Amino acid sequence: MLTGLPRADRWPEIRPHALLDVIQKSRDCVSWVVIDVAPYLEEDEELSFDTAAPRRNQATLAALEAADEVVVVGAADPVGLQRLVRGLDGIKEHTHKSPLVVVNRVRASAVGRDPERKIREILQRFAGVETVSFIPDDPRAYDGALLNGEVLLDSAPKSQAREALSLLANDVAGVPPPQVRNRRAKG
Repeated sequence: MLTGLPRADRWPEIRPHALLDVIQKSRDCVSWVVIDVAPYLEEDEELSFDTAAPRRNQATLAALEAADEVVVVGAADPVGLQRLVRGLDGIKEHTHKSPLVVVNRVRASAVGRDPERKIREILQRFAGVETVSFIPDDPRAYDGALLNGEVLLDSAPKSQAREALSLLANDVAGVPPPQVRNRRAKG
């Protein structure tokens, strides 16, 4: 897992060629490399004409260029969905890959009744997204894991959010979902 910078003001220190080298070295060491990048893709017009100047989003753009898969995550609330739609437009300009869209913290209290249907309709209408993965909001499980410094698998193995994340990971990895057995008693 390659995460972002510890401080946002350090972005000029990352050069795209160096990041691409890190990504390649990581690929040489492990089967999967996950890169968490900045959520914004807008280009600073003042800097885009000066090729020697660093661009604020250069690490994100380099990671998108190197990506085999692009997963775009948005929040399941009105502000988060608006940002997701804008972000999907920006991603189309910087990669030919079709992103896997994930909506996190899905709950009726933020979107209304039948939140998955509403979110699916919004994303289809405004971003042309046909397929969406949903991660339900599960504050008790999230808070418990954070409080105990554990992953959801250890702190809340039966959590709906953990199960949805597991299915998402299988989908990204190309692994078929686990078969559910019917356990009927014989007799």
